[in-house]
Amino acid sequence: MNIVIAGAGKVGDTVARRLCAEGHDIILIDTNRELLENASNAMDVMGVCGSCAAPSVLREAEIADADVFIAATGNDEANLVSCQFARKMGAGHTVARLRNQDYMDDIESLQRFMGLGLVINPDYVTAQEISRALQFPTATQIDSFSDCELEIVTFRLPEGNRLDGTKLFDLPKKVKQRALVCAVERDGSVCIPDGSFVLRAGDSISVTAPPKALRGFYRDVGVSPKPVRNVLILGGSRIAVYLAQLLQTTGIKVTIIENDRRRGNQLAELLQWADIDGGDGTDTTVLARNSIHEADGFVALTNYDEDNIILSIYAKKQGVDKVVSKINNEKFTDLLRDLFPDTSLSPKNLVAERIAGYVTGIAHASDSSTIEALYTLAKNVTATEFIVGAKSACIGRTLKELRLKPGVLLAAVVRDGKSFLPDGETSLNADDRVVIVTAGQQIFSLDEILA
Repeated sequence: MNIVIAGAGKVGDTVARRLCAEGHDIILIDTNRELLENASNAMDVMGVCGSCAAPSVLREAEIADADVFIAATGNDEANLVSCQFARKMGAGHTVARLRNQDYMDDIESLQRFMGLGLVINPDYVTAQEISRALQFPTATQIDSFSDCELEIVTFRLPEGNRLDGTKLFDLPKKVKQRALVCAVERDGSVCIPDGSFVLRAGDSISVTAPPKALRGFYRDVGVSPKPVRNVLILGGSRIAVYLAQLLQTTGIKVTIIENDRRRGNQLAELLQWADIDGGDGTDTTVLARNSIHEADGFVALTNYDEDNIILSIYAKKQGVDKVVSKINNEKFTDLLRDLFPDTSLSPKNLVAERIAGYVTGIAHASDSSTIEALYTLAKNVTATEFIVGAKSACIGRTLKELRLKPGVLLAAVVRDGKSFLPDGETSLNADDRVVIVTAGQQIFSLDEILA
């Protein structure tokens, strides 16, 4: 597809790399000529220097031929204006990166009024990921589908766990909550297990269920330490505000350390129920003053990867069960993962993944299905959420009647806003959302699951 991306900064560059690797034709727009030259030298893209809000610049970027226009500059207003111009000038779909809370308060009305296909807020997306990570302290990955109606949690089975040596057929005898083990990684190889598969300590297993059942399964299995009830956040960024608001709804106590006095006053007014400390979070005496050794969770959100890494290591040594760090440099992400199996998140990567999934859905939309979300669970294992189309060959047939390809699992169904795990008698309807897990292959249409 022809894709025009406005903004060659962290987000725009990461999105361009991802989409370029998938074979799309990319044109980048930016006012910074040096960024465009760097991008052109690193990947097969064209560059147009100028403001994306100028119609003449959009014409130079051949916007009329664009299947998708992605506005990813750091200016919300420029992103909105350029999306509106792009639509009127012939672009097929538009995506806007927005950070201002005022725009996010009524996002559906904004999308309808502006004709936006996707609106994405990097700060809120990151806060959501961190919030989910804190709810599953020992999880290495949490993926959410269908507006959080369904989740897949990946975690490592510890030594001595009650599931060690359990055949999947016998799982309901040991765990009250119904959940589905949809992928297992062992000794570097990954498979979609059947009922005869025997779990072993050290396995990295991906489990899916509706959120409430999944939390119950996680507790029953005994892989979760004490619940996170007290979280210390380092840095008062927008991510911290969104995260504090999300945690507050679950009753978690939040303390934010922010050494900028003006920002600290803003936080105190905005988050009146949270504790705000105006000290330097890189000072261990300040961390001690805020009882870091008693915190269940620690989240490092400063603008400096090095500080986030060092303080995450320090928090772990102080006995904090769950440590989450915002990391922009992927080399640092790998380093942190090797030091301890906690969570490191990159906002630009999260945004790139969401946008790439949206573009993939557009590229492969058909009468049989539309891709709504796409995640990588493990090496060569993908979970894809489809919306069932009216002409899908899967409609009206029970799962036991469908012959699925090897390495394909129909893991879950979301119908009328409610998720459930299917059985052999389940049949699909138009507009159902289904999560398909595949190993060793990538499918782009629901009907491709059929042998």
